[in-house]
Amino acid sequence: MRIRRNHLPGMMLALLSVVLWVSGCNVHYSRGLSLEAQNRWEEAAIEFHLAIVEDPEEEEYHEALARANRVVAGENIVLYRTYLARKEFKKAYNRLSDALRQNPELQEARAEMEKWMRVLVAGQVEMEFDQLHANLNLADEIQLMLHINTPNPGEIIEAEIDLETGTFFVENLLYDRPKELYAYYSLNAIGVSMTYGRGKLRKFTSREFLRFVNFRTPVLDNLSGKISTKGGGNMVAVEQHRKQITDQTQDTTHWSPRRVPHYSLKVDGSTIRVAATEGSGLYTPRFLYINGQEQRMFVDFGRYEVKSQQEDQWGIRRLNLREKDYFPTVARNIALQPYFFYREDVFIYLPEGKG
Repeated sequence: MRIRRNHLPGMMLALLSVVLWVSGCNVHYSRGLSLEAQNRWEEAAIEFHLAIVEDPEEEEYHEALARANRVVAGENIVLYRTYLARKEFKKAYNRLSDALRQNPELQEARAEMEKWMRVLVAGQVEMEFDQLHANLNLADEIQLMLHINTPNPGEIIEAEIDLETGTFFVENLLYDRPKELYAYYSLNAIGVSMTYGRGKLRKFTSREFLRFVNFRTPVLDNLSGKISTKGGGNMVAVEQHRKQITDQTQDTTHWSPRRVPHYSLKVDGSTIRVAATEGSGLYTPRFLYINGQEQRMFVDFGRYEVKSQQEDQWGIRRLNLREKDYFPTVARNIALQPYFFYREDVFIYLPEGKG
């Protein structure tokens, strides 16, 4: 019988698998050992994991995975420090999380994780258009967007506004920020993100953000008082607090910002007083729900209405939460559930002289 030469690699691999099976050796474990010898630790860890899936009772495979994971965790800490220095917070946090998963006893990773706060920013924007800008019709893709200033210096995050419900949400990460800075979130701009040139026949793409309402970065002239978080209290559902909202805070007129607004904040217990030079500080959030023990915070901007008043001029006003809360819509998102519980007080923003 003649054997074609191009069949040999496949036959040899099959024969090797039979030999390994007969000798009681797991193929993935064997590959893992080979990768480990080449210092390809991350790939080795994957193979050791697959070996355990096939044979979970083999203690030797667990020891090999733990050995590889310790090395990979150390490599992730190095990458974590690199991303952190570049202020690439999402990449840094993901590497730190991986390092802790791979080696829960790694003290450096445990100490660093305590410095992070995970944040959900959410709210609702109702858009009313009397007329649309002409160039909207030329765009290949249009998205209603909201830009938000964060406590991280110079950082602006984007949240897409759902066209059907008007709701928006976006996650953010804070690293080693003093508690007082938690109050620094503010609206930057509301507008439309337009993409041109997505067609197959076009050679380039471009993006443009058309601002309807542009606060830029409101200047916080003064912050007095302290945001104190007690910690260790009972877990409270955000939904429970929403049922107790009694204020009727709502602007009666639309405001069109023409310059960078200035404001100051005064923390008085669980109330944050907003003194604004104009616009009643409606670019600030409505509530801060802080869960210090789980290192999570929910920044709630409440409800807004944006309306075209005349050509190239748009106005914004804050709507009442009690009459039509947006929260039940966002709360249906299962992935966001950990944010919807808090332990500390709810910090409420109120314009100076109200409430």
